[in-house]
Amino acid sequence: MAPPSDQTARHLQKLAALVTQRRAQLRLSQEKAAKTCDVAYMTYRKIEEGQSVRSSTYAKLEVGFGMRAGSCKAVLDGADSITLEDGTEMIEGGRITPLDPNTLEEGLREAVRAGATVTAPGLTLGEVEAMNERIVEELRRRGILPSTS
Repeated sequence: MAPPSDQTARHLQKLAALVTQRRAQLRLSQEKAAKTCDVAYMTYRKIEEGQSVRSSTYAKLEVGFGMRAGSCKAVLDGADSITLEDGTEMIEGGRITPLDPNTLEEGLREAVRAGATVTAPGLTLGEVEAMNERIVEELRRRGILPSTS
């Protein structure tokens, strides 16, 4: 088999980086990722090493990792990102940073205060704070914010 062109090699490396990034986001080992995608471990490793595999393997990877169909081919054709099923785009080199719930809660409270000031200037400070408490309580009930207990 002929070696890949420089451009093809760059696209394979970009895909490898995005796949590795997605695996890290899902907190999977390479072995678990291979099982999740229903591909052989050595085949999975080839993808992360920037080697070409069959198009059917890329399709399995997309299903297992929650990527939109055709995302791998798009990167191999020169796209800069992979789109996940929820519409999120993963860009090479992007960092996945855990969200600090305390920062989220305080930012949410500040946003509610600012929004209330602009859209409902007649609300008292006590009413705005009561609204804040209800919103935070609901987000805790849904598991979006951690409970205080």
